Amino acid sequence: MRRWWRSASIATRVFVQTAALLVAAALAAFGLLALDAQQAHEREAALASQELALAMAATPTVRAAVAEAHERYDADPAGAVAGAADALQSYVEDVRQATRLDFVTVMHPDGTRYTHPDPDEIGRTFLGSTAPALAGQTFTEVFAGTLGPSVRAVTPVLEGDRVVGLVAAGVTIERVGSLVVERLLAVGLLLVGALAVAALGAWLLARRLDRATGGRRPEELARLFAAHEAALHSVEDGLVLVEDGTVVLANDRARALLGLGERALPIGADAPLPAGVRDALAAHGQVRVGDRWLLVERQATDRAGTTTLTIRDRTELRRMTGELDAVRTLASALRAQTHEFGNRMHTVATLIELDEPQRALEVATAGRDLGQRLADRVVGDDEEPVIAALLLGKAAQAHERGVEPHVETHLAPGTHGIDPVDFVTVLGNLVDNAIDAAAERAGRLIGTGARADAWVEVYLDEDDGAIVVQVSDSGDGVPEARREQAFAPGWSTKEPGPHGRGFGLGIVRETVERLGGSVEIGQPGGADARHAGAVVTVLLPRPGAAS
Repeated sequence: MRRWWRSASIATRVFVQTAALLVAAALAAFGLLALDAQQAHEREAALASQELALAMAATPTVRAAVAEAHERYDADPAGAVAGAADALQSYVEDVRQATRLDFVTVMHPDGTRYTHPDPDEIGRTFLGSTAPALAGQTFTEVFAGTLGPSVRAVTPVLEGDRVVGLVAAGVTIERVGSLVVERLLAVGLLLVGALAVAALGAWLLARRLDRATGGRRPEELARLFAAHEAALHSVEDGLVLVEDGTVVLANDRARALLGLGERALPIGADAPLPAGVRDALAAHGQVRVGDRWLLVERQATDRAGTTTLTIRDRTELRRMTGELDAVRTLASALRAQTHEFGNRMHTVATLIELDEPQRALEVATAGRDLGQRLADRVVGDDEEPVIAALLLGKAAQAHERGVEPHVETHLAPGTHGIDPVDFVTVLGNLVDNAIDAAAERAGRLIGTGARADAWVEVYLDEDDGAIVVQVSDSGDGVPEARREQAFAPGWSTKEPGPHGRGFGLGIVRETVERLGGSVEIGQPGGADARHAGAVVTVLLPRPGAAS
């Protein structure tokens, strides 16, 4: 047998193995279907039992008889049981036969039966759980009673807030099993037919495979495949082969970058995939998938509709770029601050030399409220002076460009557990955009002879454990229809600079989402304001705050 198997062709091996798998799958499917059918019938029996028990417990006839028996029970237990049996046995049995259940039992709270399909059991104690029903709950269980194992439901009969009786209804497991057997006979015939069709398909597939492999032995193809796999999975880049939207090949690195895990290939064009993966498969350039930024390069192959994708991870590079941008922002702000105060000090010194002390005092104290407030934070904040220093520098930049800065903060000093680099990235980019927008609109209006007020407002607060960062400006604003597009890399309402524009808001949103926050663009003063302007609101969850 072993020698025959070694000498067998690929087609023969495939057919034998496929046939064996089909038989095993059919047996497994039949077993699962049998189990499912058993469970389904038990669920149906439990539901039917519960519905009938609830209906009986709510029937006036049952309620009246049970209440009367409950009142007499302590004084005359036998008489109470006999009276309830006379009033209910015939009625309950008619209902049971009409509903095709195996038993419906009405009983006293202590379990003494008033009714039963076997009259000899009347007056005896009910076999099964009653504690949940005595607590006022309806429940189902599987229990072996006088009729054998059964699926039953038990519900209380209430008189006001008192439990004056119980109703149990159920179906025996034996009847459930007989119903399952009837269904499985039909399912078994269908499986046999499906197995015969599948075997024919396997035989046809084996013939086609024999022609496709040219009669090669499996060992030969195994060696070729091993060499191919070694080369494919050893490269550091992700490699994906797509045919007409279907992923037919993906190496380990591509699976990791795209979050495909161990999903079997091919993956059809309509198959559900993690968020962003479809965009990556159709993209050429940078695209975001989950928390990763990927660089996708597409190259068409000789076969029509087939494309090879090379995927590289740029997440760490973008993070480092964001950190570098934050450092540059802070450095630029500090340079502007140094430049402004240097000029101011030169002017003050010159005015003193010219014996103009009053003018020197006016120049030295100009804008002191904002400057002093921020300067106090830089000097007095032992925890994290970076944010105050950034705002102080940005205020100097704004003054240089003719923009009036306003800062209102209700936060204690520090970044409240948020990485200072992330805070600088978010706040620095928002303030830069606001200064640019306000200054450009003011310059354009001044050129036409119109009056233009240029201002930027920064508001910092805390709301329900989240840090609120809100930056408003007097610029042209962002049209409502394009506010979502404003976060796309490369999109901007301003003229492109020497290094491009439109990356600030994209970096802001990426940083905010990584921190678990949210960002949105609105319009200061509402839709009826004199001009559009823009207000960007960021919510950053403070680490350790209760959600």
